[in-house]
Amino acid sequence: MMFSSLLGRLPVHFGGEARFLASRIARLTLTSMAAYVIADRLVPNPAPLLAPLTALLVVQHSIYETIKSSIGRVAAVTSGVLLAVLFGHTVGFSWWSLGLTIFAALLIGFALRLSDDLLEVPISAMLIFVLGASNTAGAADRILETLIGAATGLAAATLVPAVRVAPAQDALESLGTRMGGLIDDLAAALWRGVRPEDAQHWRAKAERLFDDIAHTDHALEAAERSVQLNPRALRVVDAGAALRNGVETLERFAVSLRGLARAVTDVAHLDERNRILDEPSLREPLAETMEAIREAVVTYARLARSDLERDAVPADIEEQLAEAIATAQEQRDLFVDRLLGRLAADLRWPLYGEILMHLDRLIDDVRVEHRAEAREMWRRRQGPAKYLPERPARAVTRAGGMLRKAGRAAADSAERNAAAADVGATPNRPRETGHSHHPPER
Repeated sequence: MMFSSLLGRLPVHFGGEARFLASRIARLTLTSMAAYVIADRLVPNPAPLLAPLTALLVVQHSIYETIKSSIGRVAAVTSGVLLAVLFGHTVGFSWWSLGLTIFAALLIGFALRLSDDLLEVPISAMLIFVLGASNTAGAADRILETLIGAATGLAAATLVPAVRVAPAQDALESLGTRMGGLIDDLAAALWRGVRPEDAQHWRAKAERLFDDIAHTDHALEAAERSVQLNPRALRVVDAGAALRNGVETLERFAVSLRGLARAVTDVAHLDERNRILDEPSLREPLAETMEAIREAVVTYARLARSDLERDAVPADIEEQLAEAIATAQEQRDLFVDRLLGRLAADLRWPLYGEILMHLDRLIDDVRVEHRAEAREMWRRRQGPAKYLPERPARAVTRAGGMLRKAGRAAADSAERNAAAADVGATPNRPRETGHSHHPPER
């Protein structure tokens, strides 16, 4: 019984994460084995364990991260080895030369911006001191093992790249389902009558929702990185932008939902004359509005995970969402009509106005047209921003802009020269001055 209850509390996306972890463990193991076998054939050392160690460290979740990690690892090891050989041949090994080597290695690491591989520079230098700094063969073998491990890891990431879109999809749909659960609680409380003690329960569930949003955002970041430079992700190259739009929409939805729950709870604290939501004529359309909004947000989460592929047209889900939105709007209008008949005698009408404001925001956040407009926008993206991370994309875009500017300047110069040649003038002739060695022609 306890085991089944624990299973019930696991997030929906647990299965997707478990599958990804299993595949990652298998890939890391096989990559390390391949690096060792290759190094054992190429390096004369009896146990070239640096190659599988490097392969383990450089293989990341995405191709771009693996390339970045490989470059950093090779730069760190090479810098440390060369530094140790330099100090060993010039000043020898002693306590003060060791300290000086570590100091210089850390400076080099910071200068190269190695970040995670920073400590590998002094570590490599110290390992060379263990082998003997004069042992240039050992130093060369260490660099070779590092290159083999980095190349093997990069090959594994390129040939069998991971696509981490499914865990982010599961997390997004799970988030929508949990929001629907809180809305169900609100609707049930409206049907039976809201009690002041409901506030603590709703507040706790709303806080858990924001924890779920943070977890979903982490899964989304992994999905965005996994599709960059990934040949297996060409059909879902827009997955990062599509899922990001869905998460941002649900985050805004959660803020409005928390505000609505607080406003409904505040009504329960009013005196009996001002607590008009207890009347069936008002609470029934409000509860039905909440039920329709619950259906809308769950359907929106399904839509947000279904239109990632470049040619996806989820018309059936969009139709279901439009129907849920229409029902919510209809019940909301009925609630407003009945509420307006009571506000003249009620002294707390701003509180009911706040409820209406949150209802309108909840309905508007998940409208079909907003998702369709966002879909067209991310599918129209072109150039480096579609395939590269933000910083490399900016660099490529900046370089392309400079090249285009230089090309236009060259074309303009050629055009001016051609025009000058047509009228018999000498193009780009330097202006004569009083300091010229040759007098101007008369």
